[in-house]
Formats: sequence, C-alpha cells, structure tokens
Amino acid sequence: MIANAQFRMMAQEGHLASTALLSGFEGVRNIDYDKPGSVYSTMFNLATGFERLLKIIVILEYRFKNDLKFPTDKKLKGLSHSIDALYHACQAEGEERGIVDGWPAEQSHHRQLLSVLTEFAKGSRYHNLDQMVGGFQNADPLLRWFQVHSSVADESLSYRRREAVMNRARQHCERLKLFGYEMGPMGRYDLTIDITYQLEIARLTTGHLVWALIELLRPVYRVLDRLVQDVQQMEADRAVDTTVPYMTEFFPFGLTIREAALRRKQWTKLFHIAGRF
Repeated sequence: MIANAQFRMMAQEGHLASTALLSGFEGVRNIDYDKPGSVYSTMFNLATGFERLLKIIVILEYRFKNDLKFPTDKKLKGLSHSIDALYHACQAEGEERGIVDGWPAEQSHHRQLLSVLTEFAKGSRYHNLDQMVGGFQNADPLLRWFQVHSSVADESLSYRRREAVMNRARQHCERLKLFGYEMGPMGRYDLTIDITYQLEIARLTTGHLVWALIELLRPVYRVLDRLVQDVQQMEADRAVDTTVPYMTEFFPFGLTIREAALRRKQWTKLFHIAGRF
C-alpha cells in the first residue's frame, strides 16, 4: 500500500506520542529528586505524550461524527494544552460508546497526575524563569509532582513497610550524625532524617507511579481502538483510501498488567515500533 499524506501524518503522530510516553515511564523509574532536571524531563515527556495521544482521539472522533472531515486548525488549537479537559472529553466519548470501566475517580491520585501535567503543559514549565523575572506565579512543578508521588506512595506501601523505611533512615542519620535541617522535596526545610525517609519512599514507589500512569491510559486505549475501527469502516464503505493506521499498535503498553508495570525499568527498548511512512 502507498500511504497517503494523512496516513503518514497520523502514523508519525502515533510515533511521537508513543515515544514520549515510553520515555516518560522510563524517566519516572530513573527520577532522582536531588537532580531536578530528571523530574523536568520526565514531566516534559509525559505531558507531550498524553496531550498528543488525546488529540489523536479528538481528531478521530470529529471525523467519525462529521462525514470524515478533519477538524480545523482553529478548533484543534482551541483545545490548548489542557490535558485535563482532553481526558474528560475522551472519557465522555468512551462512555457514549459503552466504555464505562477503568476511568479513575475524580478525587484519585490519577486525576492529580493529570492536573499536574496540565499545569506543566499550560505554564508551570516556565516556573523558574517566571520567578526570576516576576512573571506568572505558577505552582512549582517539582513540588506538585512530588506531592502526587507521595500520594501514590501512601496508597501503595503498607504501614509496616513505611515504618521499616523510617527505621533505616533513622539508623543512617544516626550513623553519619546527620541531625540538621535541609530543603526537601516537599518545598520546605525538614529534618535530614525526614528527607532521607521521603526520598527512599519515592525511590521504592517509582514503579507504582508508572502503574498509575498506565491505569490512566488503559481506558483511553480502548476508546482509541474503537474509533480507529469506526473511521476505517467508514472509509471502506465509501471506497476511499484509508487515512488511519491501526493506531493502537503504537500503544501496546496500554495493555500492560500491574505486575509488569511495577517491575519493569526499561521501557523505550521494550516496544520497538518500526516502520517508514
């Protein structure tokens, strides 16, 4: 098959979103809160991946409901970078199609993740520059991200496990006589023992954070699969060249099970999504 321009563009967008998300997952597993750059790069990739994937769904939904026409540039840009709003629109489309399971509760850490990524995409990525020049007072993305990570950790680790981590942190600080205060990832000065505990808890739960992100993607994957089938069928019925690849092939990790998500550290080499368009 000779791919037409729309087919190639959609495939390339799939590559972009997929690679960004996989890089984001890998970044989560390698986050070092003592190296802020590792947090920023992770958030850049995740925000890009989520936004581009959700906008693919917006385009497919529009085409299905509007006689295979593409939305205008103005309409797409009008969606801005609100990952929150895009996700809610995707959920509404899914529920309209009977995909009602798997969507996270409004007050869950999953929704908090979306909110933080939305803040980052819409402006908090400029937080440092804004602070220096007296610009917009966006929330500190490093602080907001760690807060959500802490929420994930609280739900993922048992009380006994957290107590064991605190005991190790206490022994470590007593052995090295670290009894002072430091600026910690919560954005305030805390005892070194508390910061040691916070960072170790974060290290132990990076896999749980990846799983939370995949839980967000699982119902989105199902919506994408349904829309691709519907648009392809419309094109086949009208005997026109298809403009839509099998987009779910770019996002097989949307079917990852919990045990694999918690265990896996390498993501970008796991899914080799090849092809020339």
